[in-house]
Amino acid sequence: MSNNIERKALLETILGSEVVVPTSNIQGTQNSEILNIVSSDLFSCLKNYFDTSAPFFQTSLPLERIVRYKDGSFSSMEKSMKGGFSQHQGFDILNGMDVAQQLMTCVMPLLNQKLTSIYSDLINQNNHYLNQIQDQFIIPEISKLKSIAEFIQDVSEDMHHISKSNNLSIATLTNIQQRRIDLKQIFHTFITRLEGAINAQFFDPQSIANSYLIARYALSNYIVSLVLECIVSGNIDDDSVQRLEEKVEKYFNELNYITGKLSKILEDRKFANANEINNINSFYRWSYDYTAQNQVNNLYNQNYNIDNIKNSTLSYFDIDFEKQRLKEFVSARHDFIKTIRITES
Repeated sequence: MSNNIERKALLETILGSEVVVPTSNIQGTQNSEILNIVSSDLFSCLKNYFDTSAPFFQTSLPLERIVRYKDGSFSSMEKSMKGGFSQHQGFDILNGMDVAQQLMTCVMPLLNQKLTSIYSDLINQNNHYLNQIQDQFIIPEISKLKSIAEFIQDVSEDMHHISKSNNLSIATLTNIQQRRIDLKQIFHTFITRLEGAINAQFFDPQSIANSYLIARYALSNYIVSLVLECIVSGNIDDDSVQRLEEKVEKYFNELNYITGKLSKILEDRKFANANEINNINSFYRWSYDYTAQNQVNNLYNQNYNIDNIKNSTLSYFDIDFEKQRLKEFVSARHDFIKTIRITES
């Protein structure tokens, strides 16, 4: 293959997208939607491939192409490519695949880091909530949750580095899956405690609030761990993400059912307390009884705590915020690789 037009066509066939080789020194507009790759090695590789002194190169990548060859193996691509070109083009095909592989190697860590950054504010918010819960309540499981929270934070911050190493990605993926199991176990444990607390004869608002908040926190970070698992494993294709969305929707529906059930039980208890207060007040209308008055005060206090749980505890976490982050993650997988610019520095 003797000219750049043919080389360009070959590389575009391998990548599945257009490659821009500018002839002027005018740089394109820089914005957050552009995936900027600063790599002297990749830049030199492209300059040599096109035999040009272009100031930058620009392309895009189909998500399915990235996912298919995320492990760096281009053997199946090589077989399919050779079937579409003549015999003498074999060497140029290998050169083109080498360029494509170097590009993929640079793109994946950056893409994974940008996808993870979508959840950075939610991760920080969850950690802030956990600190608040720890300050208010004494719960043995807090130390385990803190350990998991720190691990999730570390993975989020180190995603670019993790994505550069296949061995590190595998080890991280194994740890994420274990933490996810731990979070689901904590969720079920505290839902069981919650059910026991709301059905107990002795009304303990702190136990109810504790159990709900810890279960809710565990579920929120469980969903974050599912997203991180998709990113680290490279399973960010449409089918994998659709399964992720279905799982998340299932868990949110489960949470809504639990929250609705708890809210109804609390409202029924509040209504029963109000009736009992009216009955006591009616019976002791013309007299004062110390024991009866204490009972009335206790019932008023119960209803006050019920209102606090319904108005504060049950809305402590913003489910719409979590759903919005998932929507952004789903769309960003394609958006982040629509424009990829490669520069030397």
